Amino acid sequence: MEQTGTEFLMTASKYNEEVKSWTLRVRGASVNILATHTHSSGSLRRRIEARTRMDKDRVYVNALGFRFLRYGAFRAYGAGRGYVVKDGVIVRGHSAWSDETMRNDLRKRGEKDKDIRKMKRYVPYGVIKRSPLDWLDKPIERNINELADIAGEYHGDAALKDVLNQFNKITIKKNYGKR
Repeated sequence: MEQTGTEFLMTASKYNEEVKSWTLRVRGASVNILATHTHSSGSLRRRIEARTRMDKDRVYVNALGFRFLRYGAFRAYGAGRGYVVKDGVIVRGHSAWSDETMRNDLRKRGEKDKDIRKMKRYVPYGVIKRSPLDWLDKPIERNINELADIAGEYHGDAALKDVLNQFNKITIKKNYGKR
């Protein structure tokens, strides 16, 4: 059956159910990756939420996403706990703000507090005990075509292209400028 005018290939309730099911499946895969690849307390794993937002008329889901602790983004990059990412490489380091002597020296040179907070101090040597973990982006990438098919069945071919174009918005690692 082809879409003509306001006629849809699937009902709004079926569409909403499938989108919510997709988000829960991706969340489950993410939780599984965190459970098998980390030795942490599990707070990130327990607190990840799959979210959906309805359109203004509350008929169908028009947005989805995942809410998690900020630490999850650091874990995806391999940063945190004394490690920073410099030019895509994990190195020992910390914020210039955390070193009081350095902070005061920078203030004397005229640097603003907001700029000092953004500065990093790198330690050139040392064993790297951290690695990035693609715990959310990988499950999204594996399942994005399925989401595009669901959207395409409800909204038509334009939605299929839109889902694939909006892919960057729901991932942690943004691939700006890459095709």
